[in-house]
Amino acid sequence: MAWAQLLRSWALWLFLLALFLVRVVEVEEGGRKTYLALFPWEEVRVEFVNSVTGRPVLLEFRPLFRLQDFRAYTDPETEAYYTAGEYSWNQSLARERRKTLAYCSEVGLALKLGSTWFRVEKGCLRLRLLWPP
Repeated sequence: MAWAQLLRSWALWLFLLALFLVRVVEVEEGGRKTYLALFPWEEVRVEFVNSVTGRPVLLEFRPLFRLQDFRAYTDPETEAYYTAGEYSWNQSLARERRKTLAYCSEVGLALKLGSTWFRVEKGCLRLRLLWPP
């Protein structure tokens, strides 16, 4: 009897630990939804080419308690296109906390969640953190 109680106790703690560590993300593309489980330390990437400057842009962030810890990588001209040279893009992005993001592109973009890639041209990808609520 004591072993059964101990096993149930361990199972409960393992379940709670898994519940705390797992992030459930929904990706919507053209009405089709895909669900993924991620860990909070996994990086999410969005890659696209800025249609005005013609230069690549890379956005990285993590699914902690929100989609957060954003960083952007691009050339100075493209950063100035987004910020008009008025502020530091990465300092501003570092304060962002979102449950939902949508990215649209006419020329194409790629979204990487964990090891899974999503690509779209002339359309949008919507990313939503479902768990934790």
